[in-house]
Amino acid sequence: MNSEITAVRLMEMIQRGQKSFNRICVEDGVLIKVNLSNITFEESLFSVNFTDSDFENTSFINSNLKSCFFTNCIFTNAVLVGNSLDGAEFSGEKVDGMTFKYNISHSIVLTESHLAEMIL
Repeated sequence: MNSEITAVRLMEMIQRGQKSFNRICVEDGVLIKVNLSNITFEESLFSVNFTDSDFENTSFINSNLKSCFFTNCIFTNAVLVGNSLDGAEFSGEKVDGMTFKYNISHSIVLTESHLAEMIL
């Protein structure tokens, strides 16, 4: 079972130095212009507006990123593997060195080509 936390609580935990999160749930949150670099999220659920946030060297593994907004975010050297991206919106991302594998949206396995189309 996922542990529900607020977006504010997540940021408090990160500011205290926590770098790894497993099975957390953050819904209806707004985390605009936040630094979420060098963090690992596994088997977690998010429904958050992450506009202008930094995910450099961050990993999302086997998570549900439903309906998240990733507008103008930095994903340099980030890892997105095995995630559900139903309803997630990407636009204007920096994705140099990003690993993008085994992600799905509406039962379709997404490729790097799909990612390129999504961020235009």
